[in-house]
Amino acid sequence: MKIYFRIFVVLSAAAMVIFTMNLRTNQISLLSEPMVLPPTEHLTSTSRPFYGHASLKGNASFFIPGNNIFFSLNHAFSLDGSNICKDKDPYMVIFILSLHDKTTQRTAIRQTWGSVAKTSRWPGTMFTKIIKIVFLFGVHENAVLNEIVRAESDVHGDIVQANFMDTYSNLTLKVLMGFKWMSIYCPRTKFVTKTDEDSFIVLPKLLHKLESKTMGNTILGPFFFTDTVFRSGKYEVDRKVYPLSMYPPHCKGNLYVMPARLATKIAAVSNHFQYMRMEDVFITGILAKVFDARHASLDESEYYKYKSATMCELSTGSKILSQGNDAKTQYNIWNTFLEPSMCS
Repeated sequence: MKIYFRIFVVLSAAAMVIFTMNLRTNQISLLSEPMVLPPTEHLTSTSRPFYGHASLKGNASFFIPGNNIFFSLNHAFSLDGSNICKDKDPYMVIFILSLHDKTTQRTAIRQTWGSVAKTSRWPGTMFTKIIKIVFLFGVHENAVLNEIVRAESDVHGDIVQANFMDTYSNLTLKVLMGFKWMSIYCPRTKFVTKTDEDSFIVLPKLLHKLESKTMGNTILGPFFFTDTVFRSGKYEVDRKVYPLSMYPPHCKGNLYVMPARLATKIAAVSNHFQYMRMEDVFITGILAKVFDARHASLDESEYYKYKSATMCELSTGSKILSQGNDAKTQYNIWNTFLEPSMCS
């Protein structure tokens, strides 16, 4: 068995070298300009104990990118948000997945927890680190809605739109295009965060958690060490897309945070795998596995996976995140931070 394992290690390393050489030779561009393939020392490691369900260990070669290109990241940015990081390099860029017609939801975020991006203030706290929020969009089939988003971008300067159709199936593409945008316009940020427009994030608590951990190659979020692949129903995945029976460790839900360098590497190899519309599993699990990334969990004491936190659970520091909030609820939560006596 040792001999076979050594042969596998040698073949895996050789395959990765050939892959790297082919990319450089053919100058495959994942961006509008060539993107340097991440260094091989961060690819799936054979020097550390295998990380994930035991059934995946014998299929580790699946997580080595091949030469085929399965989908494109060469979508131009119709709204490029080029001024978002122009003045200073942020500590964190927060990508918020938004729908074109959710104007009031975006306004609520800008005036509540997202106001930190403009003011560097949180009730009772001054931020020493620069945070930026970016609302991500594709192109809507309704031209009027695209114009609404464009006008909103002119006012707030916090919108990025890429030229692909904005559909549920393209959520994965939306996030990857966000990573691509970051690598072009905000390359020196330290962390990237993905969240949704119905989320409320207690940013001081989130930053404190990040600072208490070594995040070099780690993704923070609601963590699942393993999960079964469904072949039917809402979460169906075709065997041609992902042939294994279990997913690698990954994050799910409304929030995950990773080092910007890891996000750039994930974008660089993403289209060498079959596209998967389950964005969180694909990005934080399958693609993260290519680089032997680890995960840090938000547990039940910090985040409810299947329900919203109460206003007072957020304002008293019990929870980092709540999901399922409409615009009115965002304001109500924010008011408990402005008036702590509401929860005393």
